[in-house]
Amino acid sequence: MPGIRERFSRALEETQARLLDPAALETTLDALVEEGVLERADANELRARVHGQLDGSRYVLGHLGAHLAIGVIFAFDMVPLPLGTIARVGWVAGNRVVETLRGRRAEASVHSAPVLLIAAVPWVGYAAYLYPLRRRSRELAFVLANQSWLGRTGQSYERFLAESRPTLRRLGRWLVPRPDSVGQEDATGSEPASSL
Repeated sequence: MPGIRERFSRALEETQARLLDPAALETTLDALVEEGVLERADANELRARVHGQLDGSRYVLGHLGAHLAIGVIFAFDMVPLPLGTIARVGWVAGNRVVETLRGRRAEASVHSAPVLLIAAVPWVGYAAYLYPLRRRSRELAFVLANQSWLGRTGQSYERFLAESRPTLRRLGRWLVPRPDSVGQEDATGSEPASSL
């Protein structure tokens, strides 16, 4: 049985490949049209935008992929400790320190206090790097949140939010706002929220 390091490396490679795969983005947009979350015209507009945003978001996507890989490793861990939460928080804090020591301010800013706080929240923390991603590209954050949710649960992030309690719905919409180009109302039937 492979050790945790090998399992993490394999999960990280697979997760990052999926996040950067243009075909996976296409499949996600098609699924959102089929679910009725997007109109075909909105999906085509998002398709044109997100492909150009992948390269500029590689650094953030690498860390989002790491958090998702941590989820793969610790999701079914039988140890009664919050190992996933500890690993996510450690990842954010460690990378903040390393990038600061290297003098790379732009990279260090990705590992911000809000990302650290989100990473500390059970289950939600796996998506902590959607926060800096949405600041760079609301469109890409929206599509990747739905891609990840579809891959894990078989339903879109938008459907999950629509079926969630209002407090979770507001938090989820704050973390992943609908792109400005995608209609005036979200799948929950309310105006898109820009803050809590």
